[in-house]
Amino acid sequence: MTRPGRTRPQPGAEDPATPAPPSLWRHRDFTTYWLGESAARIGVQVTSLALPLLAVVELDAGPTEAGLLNSAQFVPYLLLTLFAGVWVDRLRPRPFLIFTNLARALLLALLPALFWLDALTLAGLYAAGLVIGSLAVLYDLSSSTYLPSLIGKDRLAEGNSRIQGSGSVARIAGPGVGGFLVQLMSVPATLVVGAVVHLFSAIALFAVRTREERPVADGPPKPMLREIAGSLRFVVRNPYLRVAAFRAGFNNLFFMAMQTLLPLFVLRELGESSGTLGLVLAVGAVGSLIGAFLAVGVARRYGPGRAIVLGFGLGSFSQALVPLAGGPTFLVLAVLLGSFLLGGIGTTVGNIHLSTLTQTVTPARVLGRTNAALRFLTWGTMPVGALLGGWTGDLIGLRAALLVTAAGFTVSLLLVAFSPVGRLTELPEEARWDDE
Repeated sequence: MTRPGRTRPQPGAEDPATPAPPSLWRHRDFTTYWLGESAARIGVQVTSLALPLLAVVELDAGPTEAGLLNSAQFVPYLLLTLFAGVWVDRLRPRPFLIFTNLARALLLALLPALFWLDALTLAGLYAAGLVIGSLAVLYDLSSSTYLPSLIGKDRLAEGNSRIQGSGSVARIAGPGVGGFLVQLMSVPATLVVGAVVHLFSAIALFAVRTREERPVADGPPKPMLREIAGSLRFVVRNPYLRVAAFRAGFNNLFFMAMQTLLPLFVLRELGESSGTLGLVLAVGAVGSLIGAFLAVGVARRYGPGRAIVLGFGLGSFSQALVPLAGGPTFLVLAVLLGSFLLGGIGTTVGNIHLSTLTQTVTPARVLGRTNAALRFLTWGTMPVGALLGGWTGDLIGLRAALLVTAAGFTVSLLLVAFSPVGRLTELPEEARWDDE
């Protein structure tokens, strides 16, 4: 509510009576957390490039097998996410961040050892993907829950921008370095590098001095299934979270199909190298870094709703360019690099403000389970998308399947453009939690 005698600032305006807070770069624990988070994201990017290459290059996997591998990594978002959200709310999130990095480091060191012993099979790789996905669920939920407790809700837009920026740098370094290491050494050796990076992340996160307080429940712990049902009701009833969840779920269905097809499309259909694939992904991360720097300014000028629509609009348009790639190498690079650069810019702008919106309207004590409900609804479509990508790639060909994914991205944009989220001129107040 606006105070009497004072007008509400319009999008793009600044309130001269409010002094600017000090930069988060001067926040010791945030910068330490940022280092650990950045390292974890680099490790994820190296793994996301090397794991499918291990299947395609070393184990001769086809589209369906590649789809099964990607699906295995995202099935935990359907099976584990809702329970993990309750655990994160009941316990401290930082220990989960440390544990998951240590476990990923161990597993990524084990896979190359099995390969060099000639004991690694596609079935074993699927199992490893399932474990990696389960650890990713715990890490992602803990990370998004931990940030508000570390810096406060009033700094979330800045904090999310910094984290998205570090993620962009990770996506630049990860696939680029990963593709280079694959060519310089081998795919299994690249996984060892990923293990070392996750170990460094665990050490950095352990060095954070701030110890979050153990969550205090309002009363005796409720049955877990009841808490899960309450989080799903909260998301579905809130007009902003409902739109965010269903738009992202639809988008991620086709995004995962595209990600499954992309290595096969670049390596087999276009005849390019793994280094080219790494370069394309790295340029997409450059776009994400640009988007992270632009995000706050875009929202100040246009408001958070339009920033989300403009960002996702640019991201959806850019993805439609991917199946148009063909011809000489310079044309292939021009189309793919342009697509991923624009997609990185737009998607990051949209994601930063959608994350801030989620963290703003959700009460802190239930942020973990709310994020879990959102992950379940949005990332739970990814294993289906991976299978869809592999199946359609085998059925109608790689390029035609990519055209199908392009159409899906366009529909997902319409879901948010004509919704209450798209009309937001400022962030709403915290919503009331009703778990009865």
